[in-house]
Amino acid sequence: MEETKKTTPEGGRAWRRYAEDPRESALSRDLGEFLSSCKTEREAARFIEAALKSAGSLPVGQKKGLCPGDLVHLVWKNRAVAAARIGTAPLTEGFRLVGAHVDAPRVDVKPHPLYEDCGLAMVDGHYYGGVKKYQWTNVPLALHGEFHLAGGISKAVVVGEAPEDPVLVIPDLAPHLDRETDKRTAKETILGENLDAIGASRPDPGAEKDPALAALKRHLKDVWGVEEEDLMAADLALVPAGPSRDVGLDRGLLGAYGIDDRACSFLALRALLDLPTPKHTAIFLAVDKEEIGSEGVSSAQGALVELFLLELLEVLGGDSSPRGLRRCFARSEALSADVTEAANPLYKDAFDPHQLPLAGNGVTIMKYTGSGGKNVASEAPGEFVARVLERLRAGHVPWQPGSLGKVDKGGGGTIAMYLARLGMDVVDVGPAVLSLHSPCEMISKADVLSTFDAYGAFWRH
Repeated sequence: MEETKKTTPEGGRAWRRYAEDPRESALSRDLGEFLSSCKTEREAARFIEAALKSAGSLPVGQKKGLCPGDLVHLVWKNRAVAAARIGTAPLTEGFRLVGAHVDAPRVDVKPHPLYEDCGLAMVDGHYYGGVKKYQWTNVPLALHGEFHLAGGISKAVVVGEAPEDPVLVIPDLAPHLDRETDKRTAKETILGENLDAIGASRPDPGAEKDPALAALKRHLKDVWGVEEEDLMAADLALVPAGPSRDVGLDRGLLGAYGIDDRACSFLALRALLDLPTPKHTAIFLAVDKEEIGSEGVSSAQGALVELFLLELLEVLGGDSSPRGLRRCFARSEALSADVTEAANPLYKDAFDPHQLPLAGNGVTIMKYTGSGGKNVASEAPGEFVARVLERLRAGHVPWQPGSLGKVDKGGGGTIAMYLARLGMDVVDVGPAVLSLHSPCEMISKADVLSTFDAYGAFWRH
């Protein structure tokens, strides 16, 4: 039986709303600069901390007797951040949280990564998050991360971003030698174990064995003072090299790596910094490890959210007992600030036309996530969705409904379910993005402004 035909919604709603808004170009430019410079969760956390401090924020607990309007923060494990703008109402009456994540799909460097084969020194990689592996071959990759050495010494690494820098590349096979490729599925086109990058090829003239590998090891020692065994404690990632770019002859889209979900992190941060003293305390959250199920100490399932709230309750004189903590969560509301896939004219069959999020049509509201029969879904109560929509209308924010593809064909998850477990009402709110999880994602500049306004309206109204 043929599927029921459904009409496609009209696009351009956000562009019509912001046609003469002078904030659009400046905010998109600032977002592009952030995405160009922050390509790991550690880099994003450092940027967020610096921005908060520049705005006068203090580490939570450093100042006693907080007043409405004060800004405080907590950096967690150097990979996640929580911040709050203190409201006029008691914290025990509840708070409003906007939570995003700062990790993105990439190729991590394995703990024992160096080997030589065919005269090439290779860097062994392990992909992180949901990727189409073939998209990561034959493209310039930059090396970002940190070496962690004895004595608590850490050395930041960024190679491949400056025009004069070398880059790393994961080599694919020429079509002349790969006639079997048409018989393989897309998942099998590039095997996970073949996501290894070329690290060096110029041989060390003094090495009797594996001369290219010897040259690579010598480079690590000469430049960073790192031995091969130090790589076991390093946090290194291969990410798309180069800056963000305007997309389209009209420059209407911003293209960059890591829009999912660093765009939401940046826009929520900016909304918090621009926020006047709210009634309910406004909390901003940027966590790690969402792309691999929010597992681990720096994820949404870690201790950051509860610890930060306990610190706030203690400073503000609220009930920080287990029961008091739960009551505070139960009286609170949250937005899971995350993106969804925008409608793609080349792959329309993947989308439900009636739930179609369009680039340039405003921030997207996803009442539930999950897949299939709402498997592993976090579904927002209708009463809460109505309150969120009321605030967006009060802020004149263009919005649209959305879902992540057709039933039984699409699906995905966010941090919403983990915030909901704490007792908060939660709904997913974020922009629709083209080419999600690819080395170059794309977002409408009108949706950048709509998303920023949405988070601000949630806190203000």
